Amino acid sequence: MKYLLGVLLVGLSASAIAQTKDETVARPDLPGDLMVDIGLNFWDETPGGLDLQSWPSKSVGIYYTRRKAYGGKFALHYGVGLGLEKIGLGDDSTFFSGEALTIGELPIEQVDKNKLAITYLDIPIEFRFHPTGTQDGEGFFIGVGAIGGLRLNSHTKWRYTENGETKRQKISGEFNLNAWRYGVQIRLGFKGVHFFYKQFLSDTFKSSLNEVNPRLTTIGINITGF
Repeated sequence: MKYLLGVLLVGLSASAIAQTKDETVARPDLPGDLMVDIGLNFWDETPGGLDLQSWPSKSVGIYYTRRKAYGGKFALHYGVGLGLEKIGLGDDSTFFSGEALTIGELPIEQVDKNKLAITYLDIPIEFRFHPTGTQDGEGFFIGVGAIGGLRLNSHTKWRYTENGETKRQKISGEFNLNAWRYGVQIRLGFKGVHFFYKQFLSDTFKSSLNEVNPRLTTIGINITGF
């Protein structure tokens, strides 16, 4: 993840320097949109021993998308980007690093934050229908599609208080997470701002945890066109 951000920053810096040297060079008009999904994560089932916290379980998706129109009412939207998922856990549950996943009480008296964070390389695709017609994707639409992703990174993060001092601990690992994910998505609203619903059909983990293997659901709002 750090390497990807580094490459992006270097590329943006080089572009800015080149444009400064030659002010006559026109700014490129990329044929696509930057799309940002912001939402909350839920599990269809919660394994025994885990205390899932809804509000800390946030989701952010950052995608570069393209649009291919089919007449004035239909269009195909496709893209690529990063899905940043967080699962907020209660004070008494945790994930430990390694191939196997373990549930147990944290060896800490007071826990302020306990999260599992997962980064995916996602490919979203959907068909949009504009009932009143559109030229460039503006206006009201209904979208139905799919999304697939490859896990790039995962870690747990604790913030706790010990002897009056705030401490942080981060552990990276696979945590028995599936390498791939796939699901369906529905979008409703306008191009610039709309609501979305994602239902992942793949199990979160490679094997069941306390006879339960939860699937992720994400509900939120989208902002498009930066």
